[in-house]
Amino acid sequence: MTGAMKQIEAVVKKEKVPAVDKALKAVGVSGVTMIEGAMGRGRDKLIVTSYARGRWTFTSDYISHSILIVVVDEKDVSKVTQAIAKAASTKRIGDGMIFISPIEDAIDISSGESLDHSLA
Repeated sequence: MTGAMKQIEAVVKKEKVPAVDKALKAVGVSGVTMIEGAMGRGRDKLIVTSYARGRWTFTSDYISHSILIVVVDEKDVSKVTQAIAKAASTKRIGDGMIFISPIEDAIDISSGESLDHSLA
């Protein structure tokens, strides 16, 4: 990777992770970190979930998601975010969010080497 780098965090429904992973591979992204079991809420209304054929009702204002994290060249941000959005979308409330942040440096844990020279 060369040039300015960006970190893309995609908060998606957990059942959409395989489709998003496939879309990332299709646009050339090989390295992905996934965090399972993230819970969150946004601007959405309260989500009511019923279990056991309506015998019990559990009310929660958090939705279960997974977070996928990738680091890409700045020039690739648009195609990567478009691929994520297309693969993750159900066109319904709670599909998730995509966050984009600059990367200042990266350090290889095994060698302790700073990789900032390849990120500038």
